[in-house]
Amino acid sequence: MPITRLVRDIMVPIEEYPVVYEDATIMEAAKTLRESFHQKDGTWYGFQSLMVLSRKEELVGIITLKSFLVALQMRDFLEHMLKGDPTGLFFTPHLFGDFNVRKIMRPLNLITIQEDATVTEALVVIVKNNINSLPVLSGKKPVGMVRTIDLFWLVGELLE
Repeated sequence: MPITRLVRDIMVPIEEYPVVYEDATIMEAAKTLRESFHQKDGTWYGFQSLMVLSRKEELVGIITLKSFLVALQMRDFLEHMLKGDPTGLFFTPHLFGDFNVRKIMRPLNLITIQEDATVTEALVVIVKNNINSLPVLSGKKPVGMVRTIDLFWLVGELLE
């Protein structure tokens, strides 16, 4: 029965998943995600998130498409402030300096799963936390990502 399969059986391995380092700029992250998309037979395929690693190769966060929308909203706010009263800029110092992925990534807060967990356990974590991408670890080392679409295909197998 497929539902007893392990997370490692359905995850996207980290070697195939888009990854950026926490000191990367938002533009570098957007480029990395954009490069994961490709077209085949008129349909676009790609990933909807990136893993964020420290320079020690530790998983520190995830960037989703929603994260990029937040960054655009912050940029629009900054542009609005520059066109208006410049004294408002004193209240937004966090928008200046190096604008890297740490500012928009979702910190993990321990929302991960081990590679030897069952698919059912992954499904519970994804639904309980209302997330679409669940980083997979082997101990503390990132090894892959389980996405809701991966679980969807497995549920499809059950219904056949």
